[in-house]
Amino acid sequence: MTRSIARLGSLLGAFALAALGSSSALAQNGPGIKDKEILLCSYQPMTGSTSSYFRMGKGADAWFKHVNETGGINGRMVNFNMVDDKYETARTVGIVKRFIERDDCFAIVAPLGSAPTVAVIDYIVEQKVPLVGAGTGAAKPLEIPSKYVFPLFPSYRDEGKDLVRFAKEVLKAQKIALLYQNDPSGKTHLDGIKSVLAQHGVQLVSEQGYEPKEVDVSAQVLAMRNSGAEAVICSCAPEPAAKFYTERRKLGWTAPVVNVFFGKSPKVPELAGKEAVEGVYFSTIFRDFESKAPQMQEALRILKKYYPQEDPDAIHLWGFAGAQVATEALKRMGRNNITRDRFVETMESIKDWKASVVPSVTINKGNAPEHFIVREMSYVVYKGGKFEDFTVPWQK
Repeated sequence: MTRSIARLGSLLGAFALAALGSSSALAQNGPGIKDKEILLCSYQPMTGSTSSYFRMGKGADAWFKHVNETGGINGRMVNFNMVDDKYETARTVGIVKRFIERDDCFAIVAPLGSAPTVAVIDYIVEQKVPLVGAGTGAAKPLEIPSKYVFPLFPSYRDEGKDLVRFAKEVLKAQKIALLYQNDPSGKTHLDGIKSVLAQHGVQLVSEQGYEPKEVDVSAQVLAMRNSGAEAVICSCAPEPAAKFYTERRKLGWTAPVVNVFFGKSPKVPELAGKEAVEGVYFSTIFRDFESKAPQMQEALRILKKYYPQEDPDAIHLWGFAGAQVATEALKRMGRNNITRDRFVETMESIKDWKASVVPSVTINKGNAPEHFIVREMSYVVYKGGKFEDFTVPWQK
């Protein structure tokens, strides 16, 4: 009898330890990690004046739908929760607080916007939530001293510097004009442009801002033409860029133009007309969907499968890039101990990874400036109804 009781006690103890071990394993996982689900979140301009940028969210969503259809990540499905902030910072602040305080999202992946991200970056960092591949080149999110931030692409400040060099060496201009969006993205471009004018012997003879919701830029275009500018830098999203090219053509103004990369989109010639955009240069950060690289063809198939009405462009790729690298890190982490800090460490272990839409991804240890997913700019020119690769002199 005593021996049976002792044996029963041992069995109960073993069960208790097993249960404790199981609970302990589950407890190791961070917020947003359930037995069969990973919660990732994103704010997007699904509606409103900048809703064309929702292409980024659609790209990320298409990728995560593909991940789920092919088995998920180590047995878990991705719940990719996108919420419409209309590109309005007050909405973004409330949405991100709900993501973190109510929903317990594990990480914020592939959100869109400079002004929205600048408005929430301090809070995200304070809460120690990973922010992966935000669609912004504004200085603050790219330079913030936090290990939890993984910027998508180079600073608009650095791009601004490159565009002055482009205007001087490619467009042969000594006097330039700038049309820019009056928000953190445009102001960061302006800062970069002004920082290298003297170095390149270039004058900024007209700087014209427009508000994000502005529908008429005719006054700005007239002022730039009358300034005597020999070339124009357009720090413009697709819709205002199209308005600029339409007005420029109406005036018969032929000064050459280089447009920042976030304005490279089939929407520009679609809205302005191909003739108005002919010969315009665009900076870019990705290979085109027309590339024969298998990673690009896979992304094209996935986008067309889940969003068949979309006209594939670079902004879809912004979403793919952040979603793909986050997926890779989560896969490498295995099934247990899925914490935010371990996710950061695993992201930093990614070296020369070539399985995404980015030709090669290397993420270094450190803070945001060491965490770029994409590092180099390239250029295209719009000719004969399509974007063609253009190699600048300093990259030959």
